Amino acid sequence: MSVKITVYDGHETIGGNKIFLEFDNHGVFLDFGINYKKLGQFYEEFLTPRVGRGLHDYLMTGQLPKCNIYRNDLVPSDLDISKFPRLSVDAVFITHAHLDHAGMVSMLDFSIPLVSNALTLVLLKCFRDCDSHRIEHDAIYSAVRTNCSDDRRVLVSKRNEEFRTRDLIVTTPVSERFENFFKSCPWGKNIRPPNFIESEEVDIEFKQFDVDHSIYGASAFAINTSLGWIVYTGDLRLHGRHAYKTKKFISEARKLQPLALIIEGTRIDESKDDLTEESLTEESVKEKCADTVAEEKGLVVADFSPRNFERLETFKRITDEFDRELVILMKDAYYLDALACVDGIDHLDGLRIFRDLKARHERFEKKILERHKEALVDPNEIKQDPAHFIVCFSYWDMNRLFDINPSGGTYIYSSSEAYTEEQAIDFIRLKNWLAMFNMKVKGFQVVDSRQGQWPKIEPEQGYHVSGHASREDILKVVESINPDIVIPVHTEKPTDFLKYGYSNVLIPGQNNEIILDNVV
Repeated sequence: MSVKITVYDGHETIGGNKIFLEFDNHGVFLDFGINYKKLGQFYEEFLTPRVGRGLHDYLMTGQLPKCNIYRNDLVPSDLDISKFPRLSVDAVFITHAHLDHAGMVSMLDFSIPLVSNALTLVLLKCFRDCDSHRIEHDAIYSAVRTNCSDDRRVLVSKRNEEFRTRDLIVTTPVSERFENFFKSCPWGKNIRPPNFIESEEVDIEFKQFDVDHSIYGASAFAINTSLGWIVYTGDLRLHGRHAYKTKKFISEARKLQPLALIIEGTRIDESKDDLTEESLTEESVKEKCADTVAEEKGLVVADFSPRNFERLETFKRITDEFDRELVILMKDAYYLDALACVDGIDHLDGLRIFRDLKARHERFEKKILERHKEALVDPNEIKQDPAHFIVCFSYWDMNRLFDINPSGGTYIYSSSEAYTEEQAIDFIRLKNWLAMFNMKVKGFQVVDSRQGQWPKIEPEQGYHVSGHASREDILKVVESINPDIVIPVHTEKPTDFLKYGYSNVLIPGQNNEIILDNVV
């Protein structure tokens, strides 16, 4: 028997992982995410794939592999996917709930189950609960579409029909509250409840490991084949507050004596690896942000990546230290409230929820209003005592500042350290917003460039730490696990692994395939 690995996406880019593992008459995908770099070659905020055309636009622009593995209800009449090779897919293993790893699962045939831990599955459902308009959020459940009666090239959602769900193979214990969470959605639609399948019932031997990343529930996986174990890291790091999880994974993976290690290499590119970044940890970010808050006598705005709940915990600790209150948006509150069905923890304890000034609330917002009305804080309350609050707003929330109307204060940018040219204009707009309210900026600066060129965005060190392992730690992971073969993914520079004397690094070759029995 041979083991075949086809890296359909993610081997020369950061994100978009779609790795197909074929072994012993089985086939599984390791993640099935959105390649945002590839997507950005054709689309932007106001130019997006057309929902009514199903798979069509995604396949035409190369966002999806040309395989016959997709939902029939997303195939318009003028698209023939039967000519594509049909893969036999037993399951999709989802390492975490970032969309560059899970955002294209929604396109896959409903018969393909998901394998992940309870936290990740809850977060994926929350995507759909909070945004019913984006097909990439349909990983767990979705409206079934049909050909429009007027033009069969156009797809429409079927009315008054149960939403379809996928079977869920949950790798961690689940409660009755967890199962009930998956039986309904905020907008009152009927959902066909998913089948919950225990890991032991699956005809594939695998192990799931918790790892540290910038989102709750991040995992690595190991899958046993007739040739040996294949280990896949997903995204991980060794400098977060939960680094012990990654260390435990490394120790357990080494015991498996794996045939292959498929490892993320986001920061392997030495030209992007600032040495000053090496000493940063989540705790050092907390100290840097706390020093900034200590100096501010007015409002503080904290901007960090959505669902980076570890960073939210960091700012909650800061508010406690300086007798402030942390204010989050209703969408964030919905996610945190949902997590309790996994761990039983009240993640909203001590947090305030911003009361948006709007005539009509979304269904998921009404759920929060029903359950946590006492936590609401009106913009006028913040306006009257801005020094008592830290509000969690991003660039996309700047118009909410009108309702607070601060005069001064500090904005802390504690998000991604990577900037594209296309993002530069957003930062210029953000700077204009903050200047309107006379707010100091911490975390980035806009550097003027020569006429006709994009301005340069320079991060201010210390306000953010990466969700990915440093180059030094990537190499430590490889050396500690000691696999027979190393396969780099989630990196723009896979060949950089060859610089460090590894003779066992395999870069996907023709058709992005690796046949392992040829190299063992």
